[in-house]
Amino acid sequence: MNRTQWNQLADTFETEVCDIAREETRDQLSRLVRAVDLSPKDSVLVDLGCGVGTFIQRFHHRFHEVTAVEFAPRIIARAKKNCTKVPRVRWLTMDIPRSAKSIGTVADLTVCMNVITSPSRAKRNSIWSAIARVTKPRSHALIVVPSLESERMVQRVSRNAPPTLPGGLVQRDDAVQKHFERAELMSTLSRAGFAPMRIARIYYPWSKEGMRKPRSGGGKGPWDWVCLARRNAGVRSRKP
Repeated sequence: MNRTQWNQLADTFETEVCDIAREETRDQLSRLVRAVDLSPKDSVLVDLGCGVGTFIQRFHHRFHEVTAVEFAPRIIARAKKNCTKVPRVRWLTMDIPRSAKSIGTVADLTVCMNVITSPSRAKRNSIWSAIARVTKPRSHALIVVPSLESERMVQRVSRNAPPTLPGGLVQRDDAVQKHFERAELMSTLSRAGFAPMRIARIYYPWSKEGMRKPRSGGGKGPWDWVCLARRNAGVRSRKP
């Protein structure tokens, strides 16, 4: 989705976008954030693709300062408004790869949630590289990506879901998004210079798939993959 399209969602973000920090149903993010040793006296959060600032609103108290990146001006304006009571936030209106140079290697926790979805491998690689560049060695990244396994489950219980395309690509309305299998996510993280600590399902409501809960076959609901990973020390990332 380009900047113009993303800007157009500013007024309808809550209804049109699955903001996983708001929509998750089992509080998985809280458990993973608590698993990281963070001090509110000096820890730094970098949120790459902050949307309307939901993660920052929920967890800013765990950090001394925050850097938030969003490439759509109207979206980041909403984030600023939502986070007026959050101290020490640096807002950057730019694309994620370019922001890495401005930010530097400062993050004790880097967050990137449902941003690595471009059908272009080159664009995805540039975001993985940016995550590695801003995360301090031995510090952590919390990454959410769409699940290809979940998409296949939705297809089984829905007669209207479109089939997946080669390479884990999924057509949604006018957009094509990259989805990841669990094993693919693990190998991609490794090539990007991270050691996965935990990969889990993070569930969201059926309504975000445009469906009611099916009578059978839907399990606990659709999910994304959420991963807590540690940045390797002294190892350069390779192209995922």
